[in-house]
Amino acid sequence: MRAIPLICLCLALLTGCARNHSVQAPTERQQRIGRLQDFSEERGFRRTGNFRSGAPDKEAYFLCYYAPKWELPDSYDDLGYRESKTSGCGIDESKYDVYLHKVEAVAFEDTPVTASLEATTEERALMVAAHEEVHEDPQLERLPHPVAEGASTLLGILTAAEFARKEGDIQTATRLSGDAVMYHKKALFVNALHARLRDLYAKHRAGKIGRTEIASAKEAAFAEAARECATFGVGHSLNPCLPVSNNAGLAFDHSYTRWYPALYRLYLACGSDLDEFLRELRSMGNLPRRNISAIAKRIEERTAARESAKKPPP
Repeated sequence: MRAIPLICLCLALLTGCARNHSVQAPTERQQRIGRLQDFSEERGFRRTGNFRSGAPDKEAYFLCYYAPKWELPDSYDDLGYRESKTSGCGIDESKYDVYLHKVEAVAFEDTPVTASLEATTEERALMVAAHEEVHEDPQLERLPHPVAEGASTLLGILTAAEFARKEGDIQTATRLSGDAVMYHKKALFVNALHARLRDLYAKHRAGKIGRTEIASAKEAAFAEAARECATFGVGHSLNPCLPVSNNAGLAFDHSYTRWYPALYRLYLACGSDLDEFLRELRSMGNLPRRNISAIAKRIEERTAARESAKKPPP
């Protein structure tokens, strides 16, 4: 995860992150993540200070996100936020939809291998580590934040899968490759659900839909999401379902799903070649960072050009 919308860097929550951990022999997981970082360097990523130490005394970073009951923010940047403890958020859930997020690692802070990252599945650990390395790439970091989160999610899965394949871990590589497909299905559904609920909430605030009707529509929409996610497939590194069935959970996941379908299509147009996909993304780093429409146009143009080049002549 990116540095919890960048404000995480200056919060007391981090308490120095990896900076004062006692020196210990690296665990097997730390060693493998180190090899993943070597592999990432070969793909042109800058070697960061992440994951160079273990933090067995730090379970994770616990963060609370919250949203109004009848408003749907676009991403976690627009959610209410506070640092938290494992016991809960202390936010009035009669007024807000709340999501307590347990984060294994953060970018831009020499993040250590926390206890939760040490204990999670191999697929999840590799994807999280790769995801954070992508966030610190000097060129990809220049992408608009919404695009960067989608790119980091997809690149985290793909890089982890290619690394596992290189190490001969075919089962892990296959599961991660499957996660890229699974998450595409999830992203399409989440994006549609977000648009539908956001429109309904706007009508409610405009007085076109009453409180009883909007509450019923909201309940039905999240019940549908809980059923539908079971059809997306098993997630080994990412959750096929919303983290929590409310506005906070939906807005949080929308941060990652919003641009995923367009980026996944570009990846397929690149012949599912990680290096080609990276070249395309890095070529967009020079576009104006805040100009989302310019990025969208470039992604569409490059995808169309590559798809056209793959078509056999008539």
